[in-house]
Amino acid sequence: MRMIKNQTSRKALTRRQFLKRGLYGSLTAGLSSSLLLTGCRKQQQEIKRPNVLLIVLDTARADRFSFLGYNRSTSPHIDALASEAAIYKRAYAPAFWTLPSHASLFTGLYPSQAGATSETNRLPAFNTTLAEVLKKVGYDTAAFICNAWVSKERGFAKGFDRFYEMWRPQNFSQAPKRPSRAEWAAVKMAFDWLNKRKTAKNPFFLFINFNSPHMPYFPPDPFQADFIKAEYQNEEINRLSKINGMWAHLAGELKLSERDLRIMSDLYDGEIAFADYCTGKVTDQLKTLGILDDTLVIVTSDHGENIGEHGLIDHLLSMYETTLHIPLVIRYPKHIQAGATFDNLVSLVDIVPTILDLCDVRNKNKTLKFAGTTLAGSDQPDRTFVIAENERPINGIELMKSRFPNFDTGKIDYRMRALRTNQHKLIWNIDDGKELYDLQADPGELNNLADELAEIADRLHGTLVKWMRQTPSESDVPILEGKDHESLKILRSLGYLK
Repeated sequence: MRMIKNQTSRKALTRRQFLKRGLYGSLTAGLSSSLLLTGCRKQQQEIKRPNVLLIVLDTARADRFSFLGYNRSTSPHIDALASEAAIYKRAYAPAFWTLPSHASLFTGLYPSQAGATSETNRLPAFNTTLAEVLKKVGYDTAAFICNAWVSKERGFAKGFDRFYEMWRPQNFSQAPKRPSRAEWAAVKMAFDWLNKRKTAKNPFFLFINFNSPHMPYFPPDPFQADFIKAEYQNEEINRLSKINGMWAHLAGELKLSERDLRIMSDLYDGEIAFADYCTGKVTDQLKTLGILDDTLVIVTSDHGENIGEHGLIDHLLSMYETTLHIPLVIRYPKHIQAGATFDNLVSLVDIVPTILDLCDVRNKNKTLKFAGTTLAGSDQPDRTFVIAENERPINGIELMKSRFPNFDTGKIDYRMRALRTNQHKLIWNIDDGKELYDLQADPGELNNLADELAEIADRLHGTLVKWMRQTPSESDVPILEGKDHESLKILRSLGYLK
């Protein structure tokens, strides 16, 4: 039995030039689809595996959750869940936006390894996903998705028996016409799916993406009323709740006062609280059905958000703690000790191996290759660093050229990497410059020490380059030009596309 114990000039290189400089290792072959997993079908059915519920609170930064020390009660339902679970206080996203982070969550690989980046806009089909692996060993699989980057067209439906894209009009019709109706509909349809399988013999894998903390911030009542101060005027709230991205702010055309940012921060807290409420409704339903303790429950995020920090809003082009530090809670009382809290560095690439370990799915002959490792053992991973990465922001470059033709896109046309150790964060804008922060002395990352502590910056940079050389990457995946008009409409409304 596993039991967790308490422990406490920006010139962009072309991809060909980038590879020629040796910053990436050799290409990795696609993972085998004929997985050599646990035993034969008869043996699989004799194994009592847990159900799996994996919830992503899209765009939710760690420091806005009360169970992680926030001074407002934004997450009472997850707080209650966390009291019966293991909490990972230093969990990190491998990218600052949805598509690559979800790719890591589904494959256990870094985005560049999976070929799921801002230069491809897809999760390539050669990857083997968590849903595929669980389906192969007898799981019923379903997903309810509220963010259009995690779509079937972009490769995320592989392995799911049911894959519901909540932005479709037929799914919207399941919820009242009100803010965050995709989330309301996801909860209702997830309930229906769970209730219909009361007599099912197979375990299930249920994945839900709640997108409410994402811009634009306009939480439904009572969550808006609970966090918005009485001094704010309705016209202020309505104006700020229409901001759907960072680009006008980056171009200098959208000016935000300190008061504006405070209102946006309060609206964001309301969105976190609503996502927490939705999470609580789903876990309460598992309890009502009598299967909560038989279910491995993981609640996390794909990335965070800036609300004025570093002069930024939104989450793109940012490797700061506000965008990379995420919540992570794992509950499974049969193997996870309630109240365990961990301070070691962990990443979303650890989720797949953790789930497969707790579900007793054996990776025979190491058929599957992971960048992460299980968090389910008594010995937690003792990493010296975690990595985040982003390729050229092609979507943003095209959007800026279209909407703000006077903006110099050379200012954002570069690849980024970040290396976070127990004490320091190195941010490298490739072919440009470095930022170094002492996170123990300067948790807000306000004092760039790259020049002052050049020896440390150079050492960490050397570690990062070595990691990049040793980590196989997929570089020849063409960019996906989306043709799904409903999904493209949603992505434009979220401020991603021109």
